[in-house]
Amino acid sequence: MISRHNFWSISCEVFTCLLIGKVLLEGVTGHRDAYYVENILTMLGITVLATLILSIHKYMQNMPVIFVMILQYVVLISCVMGGIWLGDFFTEVSPDGYRDMFWTVTIPYVVLAGMYYISFFWEIKKANALLQEINVPGEDKKKM
Repeated sequence: MISRHNFWSISCEVFTCLLIGKVLLEGVTGHRDAYYVENILTMLGITVLATLILSIHKYMQNMPVIFVMILQYVVLISCVMGGIWLGDFFTEVSPDGYRDMFWTVTIPYVVLAGMYYISFFWEIKKANALLQEINVPGEDKKKM
């Protein structure tokens, strides 16, 4: 689970994995990005934002999980698209910039958020099994 104690380490780990993937993809395709530094800094910002958005799920535990997942994605993609819109006032955005950024954010977010929620539910399942194990022997003693 993402907390204030591990927020930056998780953000940096995810950013490192994404950056390595970007470098490998560019190496395989032979495509060199003209805005390399700007795109890396944008990737860092989006990674920190996505980690922050995923970390707030604990405050929405009373809502259905699917609703929380969709809401988190909508907030992230809205912030990214809003950032592109604001950036358009200062620099030229590619005609396909919105579409490209949509896929650039959506694909890694779905994969990584999916991994996060799977591990989160796995931890809950293990905790519930441990609680069940602790509670079962205690109930037998109470009945006697």
